[in-house]
Amino acid sequence: MTVQQSDREFLKSDPGREPIIVEGLFRATPARVFRAFTEADEIGCWFVPKNGALVSAQIDLKVGGRWCFVIEKTEDRQIHFEGEYLAIEAPNRLEFSWRHVKEFADGTRDATDSSRVIVTFRKAGKATEVNLRHEAIKTEDARRGTGGGWNGCFEYLADFFTQQAG
Repeated sequence: MTVQQSDREFLKSDPGREPIIVEGLFRATPARVFRAFTEADEIGCWFVPKNGALVSAQIDLKVGGRWCFVIEKTEDRQIHFEGEYLAIEAPNRLEFSWRHVKEFADGTRDATDSSRVIVTFRKAGKATEVNLRHEAIKTEDARRGTGGGWNGCFEYLADFFTQQAG
């Protein structure tokens, strides 16, 4: 496997199919890539929506700890992803629940059912192979959107580590 540079396609599963599989090879150690997934100040460097920026990230990195990444915030609503850490085996494996939430000014919430993300980090020479499996997303449209989102995030993650190496 070569380190992806440009014209990257990290999404390995068929769009819309269960589960979503995303894989990438990144120029960093497993511990370094694991840190990019688990430190709030680093999440914003690669976990960003198309044409946007991460508004905030909160991480309580322990089994049972919660995480929340806000991707849009206005007077009327906030859109974010949230979940709970289910397993942490630094720097080799991370498992967490996942929900997409729209929270409105009046206090009401519109949230997806909880799904699960499992990420493994494996040393591959001077790089790290990352395998992400996102499962239990209920609809094909949601899987298509989520798969495309993860593909974009892995593109940003590759850019992040390329800049750090250069």
